[in-house]
Amino acid sequence: MSRGDLIDRIWTDGGEYVDENALSVTIKRLRDKLGVQDYIQTVYGIGYTWVKKHG
Repeated sequence: MSRGDLIDRIWTDGGEYVDENALSVTIKRLRDKLGVQDYIQTVYGIGYTWVKKHG
């Protein structure tokens, strides 16, 4: 999912004023709270993706 799409969906009432770093911090907190550091991966220059681990 692209960074722009995520910003629009998370900050629906003023996403155009949100700092790009705010999304990075939010994703880090989400990873930590859910314990999914290995599943939410950064796609540099694009956004983020959910990777299902096979095991």
